[in-house]
Amino acid sequence: MQTPQASVFRSRSQQGGFTLIELIVVIVILGILAATALPKFANLGSDARLAKMQAARAAIVSASNMYHGRWLAAGSPATGTPTYDGVAVGPLTGYPTQEGILVAAGGLADYDVSTFGVSDNVLRPDAGSPTTHTGCTVTYVPADGSVTIAATSATC
Repeated sequence: MQTPQASVFRSRSQQGGFTLIELIVVIVILGILAATALPKFANLGSDARLAKMQAARAAIVSASNMYHGRWLAAGSPATGTPTYDGVAVGPLTGYPTQEGILVAAGGLADYDVSTFGVSDNVLRPDAGSPTTHTGCTVTYVPADGSVTIAATSATC
């Protein structure tokens, strides 16, 4: 019979632990998992810009339709430039002007709007950087209220 004191102390051969081979196998498996996941995480920047441009398109479409509806509800006034809540609407089409859509859509401050309504009606993802991500754009046409997006994860 063993004394209670002897069972507390174990010999070195009875101690548990991992061998060097087991540790190396675990490290190799973690390395393989990391290598397969890395390409997905490397592309998150373009996915974020694409989502940003899709959100801008949705905001512009919603605002355009809302103000066109208000113009129709007001009887489609063809004289002057109707203004609803500070948003200028084209008198012939009822869609917000280039300047008006920026106010109507709201929340577009962190987009590049430096050329919007000046030389084109193109919205780009990076404020103050019209030369970066030039294939990642949203275009608004105030004549008919149409909004097109030229943005994919490859171009953003």
